[in-house]
Amino acid sequence: MTEENLSFSLRGTTVLITGAASGIGRATAFMALQGGAKVVAVDLDEAGLISLSAAAGTDHTRLMIAPMDVTDPDSVEETIRRVSDDLGVVDGLVCSAGITVEKPFTEISPELWSRVIQVNLAGTFFVCQAVVKKLIASKLAGSIVTISSALGIAGRTNGAHYSASKAGVIGLTKSMALELATHQIRVNCVAPGGVETPLFRRVLDAKPGAEAQGLSRIPLGRFGQPDDLASMICFLLSNRTGWVTGQTLHVNGGSLLG
Repeated sequence: MTEENLSFSLRGTTVLITGAASGIGRATAFMALQGGAKVVAVDLDEAGLISLSAAAGTDHTRLMIAPMDVTDPDSVEETIRRVSDDLGVVDGLVCSAGITVEKPFTEISPELWSRVIQVNLAGTFFVCQAVVKKLIASKLAGSIVTISSALGIAGRTNGAHYSASKAGVIGLTKSMALELATHQIRVNCVAPGGVETPLFRRVLDAKPGAEAQGLSRIPLGRFGQPDDLASMICFLLSNRTGWVTGQTLHVNGGSLLG
């Protein structure tokens, strides 16, 4: 087998990425474009989407940007309909939209609980359901990648709402994988550890000593970069993982080994 045969391509696919304006979603959008996919980048942050489009360079002809609220089923359904009309059925999906707000367990208000669950878990459900309906109607195979977190497995202080939402994403992924396998729709999950996104950097900078403490828990000795996650996500989207479904891939520098 040659080196060329060992590579993988996303050419011929249409990949929709939520949370694409920054962090892991933005890195995945660029990598999917490099892999030859048509990419639909969605986010509430319109300025971030415009920045993404400007940075896409010669790949911009395969990039569509669209503001979308993952917590609003009507917004999701309308965006998926428009994308299907313009680019064809979405056969690759990355659910990267997410939020986190640190708060002690006893101080998590019903409103904050609901907001985090709505964005991280319900938003993933709404987008997956809308894309899957189109895939099944079109009798097309597809690949979905959800984003959980190491904190959805290990838990955390001051983050019960976040950990609960991300644990729910893992359960949702497994259930979708079981139910959708007969339609040749694969569903896998990536669970990152600490990744240097703008949000993560703000959290670190707000706490003296947090960076050194975080690094001490990672055997590989560094925080992840968005491209570390993007490469795994794009691999799961590709046909090189055509017999992989229902899995949670841990991309965390070994931080859960201890």
